[in-house]
Amino acid sequence: MKKILSLIFAAVLIPLTPANAATMKVTKSLVELSYTKSDQVSDVLLTPVSIVLVGTTESASSPWLSGALTGLSDGFVTSYSSIGAPMWNLRLPGVSDEIATTAAIDADGSIWIVGASSSQIAPTPAPSPTRVLNPDNVVIDPTQSATTPLNRIKLWQVSNTGNLLNSYDYLSPNIISPRKVLISGSNLIIVGNLYEKTATSGFYLSTTKAGAFSPIIKIGSKNTQINDAILNADGGLTAVGASGELLLKVKPISKLDAITLRISNSGSLQQVAQATLKNTTRSWNSIDAGLLQAGRVLYSNKQEAAVTKFSALNKPVWNVRYLSRSSALATVSKNTWATFVSSGAIKGVPTWKPKTASSVLLELGKKGEVISAHSLSAPAVAIASNNEIGTVVITDSGVSFGLVVVN
Repeated sequence: MKKILSLIFAAVLIPLTPANAATMKVTKSLVELSYTKSDQVSDVLLTPVSIVLVGTTESASSPWLSGALTGLSDGFVTSYSSIGAPMWNLRLPGVSDEIATTAAIDADGSIWIVGASSSQIAPTPAPSPTRVLNPDNVVIDPTQSATTPLNRIKLWQVSNTGNLLNSYDYLSPNIISPRKVLISGSNLIIVGNLYEKTATSGFYLSTTKAGAFSPIIKIGSKNTQINDAILNADGGLTAVGASGELLLKVKPISKLDAITLRISNSGSLQQVAQATLKNTTRSWNSIDAGLLQAGRVLYSNKQEAAVTKFSALNKPVWNVRYLSRSSALATVSKNTWATFVSSGAIKGVPTWKPKTASSVLLELGKKGEVISAHSLSAPAVAIASNNEIGTVVITDSGVSFGLVVVN
């Protein structure tokens, strides 16, 4: 009898897991893509039947990418089926050092890829020396050509079977980093950042699909970044990033505020909204449909990944923040999905107590509550979702990219 009572008493003392609590599930990559240099995946696109990766390779050769390296780096695009089977791949052509940073799928299924490249500088021939004896007929070494930093926008159009259709260039006045390309009717809109000495500014650049670029428009002048954008119904943009300077009549509150910008279809800045916390610096790194925004908050002694759902600029519906070693990336389909490198407890996942910072993927509900939780073997560098395939995360371990699909 005493033994039975002791067992009952022990059972009462065992903490009960809430009925709506999530448990951390372990994910496994469908495929691992190894590399040997500083390769990067910058974007992932989904069709109903395929997964398209866009990025940059510095590896001399690759088991999953055809051809050999030209220059110091090549942009690339490669396609996989929903179960991770390779479909096609393409190195993006250029004569200098190229990177590929963002892409969008057009109505005809073709893929528009944007990146940047250096420019070749023609050497100035040295004057031929006069009155110099050269009895041994020594040949003077020719002057070597040089390259600039990344100051040229590269735009490639690739078919849905991996064939190059068109390529165009735009020479920038400064070092340039394109972060997002969007398709608006017969035009493409590119946003990103310009760098000049110690100043950083955002930019807006429009082009036709025939490569006729309009003049570039700066947004900010000394301390503004644009990291991502979505297209609005009127052809304008909602862009996100960070700023520490006056924009329109909005003054910075902290050293760096997370900003959401409304930009017209002609590139004019129309509205600025800030997200800030006392004694922090903040930034938005991604935005998806329905004003789902993700980024990070930096304190003096810690960092948080932040995810917020807005109904309109400066009108949050819900907001969640987690102790983290990285910014958050987020996407939305049926539900919200967010990924970051977790360094602490996660509300709604009571058994999650990481001893070291670990990458996670969370499914969030209509109020930001955790519905499901998944561990990742490496940090995520890109995320996307659709109803046909599910949620796709590209991880980067430092030696390989992992392609993870969660349905």
